[in-house]
Amino acid sequence: MNRRALLLPGPAALLALYFGVKLGVSPLKHYDLFFHLAGGRYVLEHGFNRVDPFSVTGTSGWVPHEWGFGVLAVLLTKVLGAAGPALLTASLVAANLMVLWAAFGRAAPRRGLLALGALSLVLIVQAYTWSQERPFHVGHLLFALTVLGALAWRARNDRVLWFAPLMGVAWANLHGSWLLGPVFLGTTAVGHALDVPEQRPRAYRAIAASIVMFLVAAVSPSGPSIWLYPLHHSVLKSTQNINEWVPLDLAMGWSWAYLLLLGIAIFCVGQAPVRRVAILLPAVGLGIAALKVQRHAPFASVLVALALLEHSLSGRTYAWPEFLRRPVRALDERFARWSASAQGAIWPALALLLLAGVSWQRPVPVEQGVMRSRFPMACFEALRKLPPGKVLNRFIIGGAVSYFAGPDYKVFIDSRNDPFPQPIHDAYTHLVWGEPGWEESLAQYDPDYLLWDLENPGNILLDQLQVRGGWREEAREGNYVLWVRNRSSASSSSR
Repeated sequence: MNRRALLLPGPAALLALYFGVKLGVSPLKHYDLFFHLAGGRYVLEHGFNRVDPFSVTGTSGWVPHEWGFGVLAVLLTKVLGAAGPALLTASLVAANLMVLWAAFGRAAPRRGLLALGALSLVLIVQAYTWSQERPFHVGHLLFALTVLGALAWRARNDRVLWFAPLMGVAWANLHGSWLLGPVFLGTTAVGHALDVPEQRPRAYRAIAASIVMFLVAAVSPSGPSIWLYPLHHSVLKSTQNINEWVPLDLAMGWSWAYLLLLGIAIFCVGQAPVRRVAILLPAVGLGIAALKVQRHAPFASVLVALALLEHSLSGRTYAWPEFLRRPVRALDERFARWSASAQGAIWPALALLLLAGVSWQRPVPVEQGVMRSRFPMACFEALRKLPPGKVLNRFIIGGAVSYFAGPDYKVFIDSRNDPFPQPIHDAYTHLVWGEPGWEESLAQYDPDYLLWDLENPGNILLDQLQVRGGWREEAREGNYVLWVRNRSSASSSSR
């Protein structure tokens, strides 16, 4: 590859540059980031602990299976301040975009307008996650790298199989989607054995690599129990109430992009004279799973797009109307030449390094780098000045309480979900909606503090407690209020 190709930005590089910079300068805005930061800080200071350090209600035990992301995010905040997690997200999104374009080049060496359209639909499906500073992005990138490696293996590069165990260990300690890696590699190998029977010995080695990739996931704080964790988590009743674990929601705009991509792929596969099971087997499996659980759609869209591209090459050619044929063909040819002669990954990399350098010189504290409309920083600051105790809090801000106030302020619940048994989830629902049993749940937890929102349905509990009395307001910001329990000196000393 010549120097000009390395310097000339291609379509993927321009997209990575734009979205990378946009995300890199954004304030921190996702609630889940802060339980990752709290967990990462705890691991760095105390090591791993199976007992939940952030609550007294998390009796199911702490499962820090994404501890690597939390530790990395905390270390970046020490160097770059609030920009650390934002730049981490930006880098992962940009890298994922570049790897996807490389994978599309493997599936369709001539990356013309069809490849651009497929990439655009994949990005629309994934874009709803970009505003979330979560380890989800690590899963996207590692999945894209696994896909790229599998495509290289199908092209007779057996050396990539040696990376499968390393990928398995890293993935299992960074994001809960790790199981997709060995499943994809194994199903690809099975499909390739059906496509090319004379290469079955190679397929057997790839299946063995996928099994090893699965087994090495146990090299994590969870040990062998991680093998059953994805299944265990998916069947929890509380999991079914989380938005990303519900069936594909057609009220979300990106879901229509996924269905459009799926429809085009089905059409292309149906018209192709030869069908490649190596891509169809994993694409069908994960594609259907995404309809049942929309969390899988960002991953499934990648495989559906690859199935589209691989089968469009051998499919029947349909003529454009005469007045469109020439301009479309000319545009397609020019875009394909541009894609072939330009890479330009250096530019998004340099832009992100420049942003990191600026933040390193003048780091902004995390407290000042958050989206203030979402996080009641005045309430967290006031809570830190009070004696340690139990906090009755809304689900979404539990992680922020643990990070900004510290683990001595035990939250009632947070969006980690796993540590809290179903009775705690049920009690939380009773408290939010004022359902029968809410008074018993309140008495049993016996909180010292209340960090609650003012708007419906939050006002239901606040109105009930105001009538009962025994609380005083300590701080208020935005949509949240911090109340302190009025206790007698005798009862306080007994506690």
